[in-house]
Amino acid sequence: MLDIQNASNNVAQLGPNRANLSQSVPIQPIGVDVGNGAVKLYSANGQNLIQSYVLYLGERATHCNQGYVEYVSGARNDLAGKQWIGGLNAYYQSPTHIYRVTDDKDGKVDLCLQLLLSAVSHWSYRPQFNLLVTVSVHDGKIFGKAMRAALEGHHRIRVQGKDCIVNISVASVVEEGVGVAVALQQKHDFSNALLLDIGNGTTIISAFNGLQMSHRDYEPNAGVERLYGAIAASDYVRGALKKPGDRHLIRTGVEDGSFTYGTQLKGWNFREAYKQCLPSWFEQGLKPFVRASEERFSSATAIIAVGGGSMLPGIAEMLAQKGITVPDGARWLNAQGLFQLALRRAK
Repeated sequence: MLDIQNASNNVAQLGPNRANLSQSVPIQPIGVDVGNGAVKLYSANGQNLIQSYVLYLGERATHCNQGYVEYVSGARNDLAGKQWIGGLNAYYQSPTHIYRVTDDKDGKVDLCLQLLLSAVSHWSYRPQFNLLVTVSVHDGKIFGKAMRAALEGHHRIRVQGKDCIVNISVASVVEEGVGVAVALQQKHDFSNALLLDIGNGTTIISAFNGLQMSHRDYEPNAGVERLYGAIAASDYVRGALKKPGDRHLIRTGVEDGSFTYGTQLKGWNFREAYKQCLPSWFEQGLKPFVRASEERFSSATAIIAVGGGSMLPGIAEMLAQKGITVPDGARWLNAQGLFQLALRRAK
């Protein structure tokens, strides 16, 4: 069972391997939710979201787009001398050559630091940041130690054309969903709660007994990415485009509720393809996974859905038929709770 109250002992709290933080620069607690679709950062400075895309460049860029990072030196010797763009600008630069977290089972570990540093490039420039990070991962037993090693340490980078030092100390690596429980514990009865996290790549069901995780199961093939792929390959979309659709443009049109495809197809949208594909995705992917936990429903004190998938148009109504509630700000709750855990460690 996972004790949230003592989060420092969670999945990958490994002891004294901490970054050497300069005492002259304040420590900044931050919650980092590395998702297959987007990375969410939550701190006292606000909320930041960047798409989980990375584009490596063969040479230094002559411009300084947001998301552009040069790694000069530091704890990640494998990145020394490399430069990349992270986030939406990576897609704009080269839509067909980006690396996406969702493309590989090790994607969260392989790309977490690159994406975090790209997010830093969006902040107001400072010559040094000391970050105390609480981060989540979908399978802490398998990925927790590697996630810590990928992030932690001293990183000398160049952003916005200027040199910058980013010191990262990982307070803890916790299972995804723990942050949600921390964020919602005052608003919902968590004495026997079920949490359904519908992400871009995976869907996770967790049970909480008070502030302890008592059960957890995840399905790597029930995420929203499968829905976007089905829409992109549908007869409706292929008939209009004469080829499969671009999943990024499909995702953007779904998330903003317009169902428009990019900027150039005036007067056409893929709403009909979404209507056709959503029930099938729900029935074939999400529903069987939820059904496997239905024996827990009768005694649950709260059944809550979060993650980007819980905010899809029409999905809240489908979930409500199962007695599942989608709270406000569902996409940000995990990062918010991770930030609260980081604050506790900082104090």
